[in-house]
Amino acid sequence: MTQGTRGGDDLAAILKSLGEEELATLRYFLRYRSVGEILASRELRAMGIKNPSKILAKLVSLGLIKRGIGCYTISKEVLDAFRRGEIEI
Repeated sequence: MTQGTRGGDDLAAILKSLGEEELATLRYFLRYRSVGEILASRELRAMGIKNPSKILAKLVSLGLIKRGIGCYTISKEVLDAFRRGEIEI
């Protein structure tokens, strides 16, 4: 998603390759959309995510979430595909 917009099929393939911690983190961002770095790390750890920094970095590298100044936000492409029912998380 870093180069143009990916379709629902591409997103679905990426989502199938993710582990449970990555999927749980995406569900968290579907619920809260945009969260500060420190709060996200604390809440994800409280949810049982062992290494939130590693998970967040992976999701950013895949383009599933975006990193802003002091925060993380779910990508527009993922959110739109979820709303259209093209993907399930």
